Amino acid sequence: MRYVGEELLNLLQREFKSAITDVARFRGEVCVTVDKSAIKDFLRFLKLDDNFKMDMLVDLTAVDYPEHTPRVVVVYQLRSLEKGHNLRVKCWAENDELPTVLDLWRAADWLEREVYEMFGVRFKGRELRKLLLPQKYPYFPLRKDFPLEGYEEPCQVWDWE
Repeated sequence: MRYVGEELLNLLQREFKSAITDVARFRGEVCVTVDKSAIKDFLRFLKLDDNFKMDMLVDLTAVDYPEHTPRVVVVYQLRSLEKGHNLRVKCWAENDELPTVLDLWRAADWLEREVYEMFGVRFKGRELRKLLLPQKYPYFPLRKDFPLEGYEEPCQVWDWE
């Protein structure tokens, strides 16, 4: 698999000029950072446009940068099986919220739930239910301010509803 080339990047930059905030290239990989206000349209374009046909959501995850505002960036790893190329898309989750992509890729169901549970990012337009932790667990274990030893106060949420 290869990453999208310059011609496709130029097409994206023409189509979403004001929405793309950064394009990074590293060792053949391409990562496009997109403004939150346009992320859903951008991802829909990548899936439906004949030049991209990003029909597979390989992964959806997040990274916590406590020194940055907003602090969490959501990362979408996309692949076109037909065209044979990949693209990484990042979007900063302002107010820890982004629109869901469940209507674009069914694979987003568990991935969005995991990002919600571990980082606290809510995805508008869908019901979010935790996968690994109790539903009432109030903390987000993959944020960098989560203590390595866990929290000492007793937590009365282990009822595993």
